Amino acid sequence: MNFSTSSLWINSLALRYPLDKIQKIGRLYFYLENNLLKCQHFFSFDINDGELDELKKQISLHRKIRFNYLDDSSLLLKLQKWACENHFVYEVIDSWEAPKLYLNDSISAYLKNNSNSQIKRNYQYYLKNRDQYHFYNSDDTEALKLWNYVLDIDFKSWKYQEHSDMKSLNREDLQYLPYLLINKKNSSLIVMCDKNDVALAYSLMFKSEDDLWYAVKWGASTLGRKNYAGILCLFQHLEYLEQKDGYINLDFWGRRSQVYDYLKNGSIIRKHILIYQKEE
Repeated sequence: MNFSTSSLWINSLALRYPLDKIQKIGRLYFYLENNLLKCQHFFSFDINDGELDELKKQISLHRKIRFNYLDDSSLLLKLQKWACENHFVYEVIDSWEAPKLYLNDSISAYLKNNSNSQIKRNYQYYLKNRDQYHFYNSDDTEALKLWNYVLDIDFKSWKYQEHSDMKSLNREDLQYLPYLLINKKNSSLIVMCDKNDVALAYSLMFKSEDDLWYAVKWGASTLGRKNYAGILCLFQHLEYLEQKDGYINLDFWGRRSQVYDYLKNGSIIRKHILIYQKEE
């Protein structure tokens, strides 16, 4: 089970969305917007015949079904076969190689010897300058205090100017906060501040039951970006995961990022798909 199928994730939907826009189909949850049902679960999960029958009824009402961030798995094949059998349109909106990182060896050695010269330079800069900053960790610092830092960083970043910050995206912040506050064992937040406690960058990760961490959110303020705070915070988080688990097993989720691509040593095909009835 990944975090997007957990009860905490599901119960948080009511904090984020209007109740009349949340639609439960079997065990699955969708957000209804303009006749588009967006599944609120990602990666890979079970879907049974009863749930597919209910989705078929939704499509008969001229609604489209969207699944985001689905792994190239048996679930994807099942949905494709089901759509074909019912003469529905099965549209791949996007497909890409989502970066992953698995390490049993030293993360420090991996970064120092990375094939990308920019990563090596940034890591050397991090090693020389990390003592100039405070790195706060949700394992030993009040998580709600850290979340206020996160919202401040989001507000003072380019995302706010382009209305893609968490509060502008249907209150995305309320989707993550309960998981962070309650499921401390399977969540990890690191915030980077300067010596005056001005928040510069953060990295948020959630873990699945099979000990795979997902890079949920990562960001820096405008000031933080000028000081390379985003990548420095990410380096700190990678080092912390190694210290915490003894190894690194990380899925960067799939958001396109050159940094993630430079850091990866593996990948998985991931897709956004849309299923709907072809208009006569």
